[in-house]
Amino acid sequence: MKKKRIVLLTLLTIALGSGGFLFYDWYIKTNAQKAEPSVTQYSWKDAQGIRHFTDREPPVGASDIRIVKGHKYIAPPLVYAIKKKGVETYKKIKKKLLDLKKKKKKKKKGK
Repeated sequence: MKKKRIVLLTLLTIALGSGGFLFYDWYIKTNAQKAEPSVTQYSWKDAQGIRHFTDREPPVGASDIRIVKGHKYIAPPLVYAIKKKGVETYKKIKKKLLDLKKKKKKKKKGK
């Protein structure tokens, strides 16, 4: 009885620790990151009305100029990577199962 309780407590601790880490990682990467002040993004429209996005100042004669400061690439949270991997694995397994089902049907028709 005591061993079961220890195993259950250990599993619960691992689950809560993992969940806490994933939440912390998500929170930091989506909310708590400060913008990088040295990075500036410019967008403008040229004479043909095409919008351009660069890190350089727009040329003379550009219209509808927009300046956004503080963009910085931040890797997506680990939760998103885990979700993506889980979906990919699910699709592979589903495809394999469907292929097996088709093979069984072909064998039955062939007999």
